[in-house]
Amino acid sequence: SYPRLILQFELRRNVLYFILETYVPSTLLVMLSWVSFWITLDSVPARTCIGVTTVLSMTTLMIGSRSSLSKTNCFIKAIDVYLGICFTFIFGALVEYAVAHYSSSQKLTAKTPQEGPANELTKEMEEINIASILSSSITSYKKQISFTGIEISSDNINCSDLTMKTHEKIKCFLRNKMSRIIAYFTIQNPSNVDHYSKLLFPLFFMLVNVFYWAYYLYF
Repeated sequence: SYPRLILQFELRRNVLYFILETYVPSTLLVMLSWVSFWITLDSVPARTCIGVTTVLSMTTLMIGSRSSLSKTNCFIKAIDVYLGICFTFIFGALVEYAVAHYSSSQKLTAKTPQEGPANELTKEMEEINIASILSSSITSYKKQISFTGIEISSDNINCSDLTMKTHEKIKCFLRNKMSRIIAYFTIQNPSNVDHYSKLLFPLFFMLVNVFYWAYYLYF
């Protein structure tokens, strides 16, 4: 039995300073990036200005928060994780407008009739169908074919000229498949992108905040 002195140190972090200095401005920047969802797709300068401004402001805020904290480069702090989440949402809002605007421009160009790969593909498919019909009629019936008042004799027709070559058929088949794949991933209504983003972006941000604060405050 001997006398001894026991000391207990209780340390408390001033969380309010970081909330007012970093967390609240970063959250407001994320909410500011959502304003572009209510602006029409035709207002390119307005939406681009909002997206670029929020990205640059978030970058400045991240640099300022790192300079004010201790130099612990080998550790990832909780504030770094939150700033990274906010930067991801802001950058995602800018990418969302790029996707919506590109889909809208593609839809406008598709409405205007013009000579392109789709029309050439349609013409090639029509030529294939006509050639297959003529060749099957020649080989099966072996008689004259009357088409729009023009008589075609089976002795004067070369089947190899009517049918396409194998590599041309393969090329046409691949073009058809690629056009179907592109049409499958093409957004049919670009205005729906903004409509769904108005709901999904705030919902996901709220869910991420719930998991973030629950993890760092109670675990």
